[in-house]
Amino acid sequence: MADRAPVESRVAALVSGLDSCIMTGLLAGEYAEVTPLFVRAGLRWEDAELAALDRFFGALGSPAVRPIVELKLDVGALYGSHWSVGGSEVPDAQQPDEVWYLPGRNLLLLGAAALYGGVHETPNLAIGLLASNPFPDATTDFLRSLERTAGLAMDTSFTVLTPLGDMHKADVVRAGAGMPVQEALSCASPVDGRHCGGCGKCGERRRGFIDAGVPDPTEYAELGPL
Repeated sequence: MADRAPVESRVAALVSGLDSCIMTGLLAGEYAEVTPLFVRAGLRWEDAELAALDRFFGALGSPAVRPIVELKLDVGALYGSHWSVGGSEVPDAQQPDEVWYLPGRNLLLLGAAALYGGVHETPNLAIGLLASNPFPDATTDFLRSLERTAGLAMDTSFTVLTPLGDMHKADVVRAGAGMPVQEALSCASPVDGRHCGGCGKCGERRRGFIDAGVPDPTEYAELGPL
């Protein structure tokens, strides 16, 4: 493509909810070309999430952000009856972190991003991991190993970027000041495209705004206990 930015000025950003939307907005201030990658894996909230991403990036209006690239990698046959694919009720905001673990989620996302990056000459891959992420596929060891393995597989080199890696949710909320954060969806059980207000993802979002001391512009269907 004749009008593409130099390779070192390109980044592919894995996008989903609030954190990755803010991350992409931050990257747009550093890179000439940011390609949002949305991995559709058959999870129950994805239709609403993708629609919200369209609204967010439309409102963001950054010339650096390219159209969303949708990649389809269904995990239904692997996850079975897991709540994320509709097998049981969505955990509420009072459940521990462990119930929110999606097995191999970051392996799937970064594998897809690396394949895209190898084909489209985009060596920088960004994922919106926070400092508080407790899961094994969010560790530095995993990320460096993924870089090496994906580089060998694609006969190239990759850098996995974690722009939010030193931040907690309140820090991310503050970093998103001035962005259309009300459009970004962070909900595991959307109600007519809106945040349900009671699931664990909504609870984390609500606590993030409270801890940041920032007014929450999000429209919730109803507010469950935190």
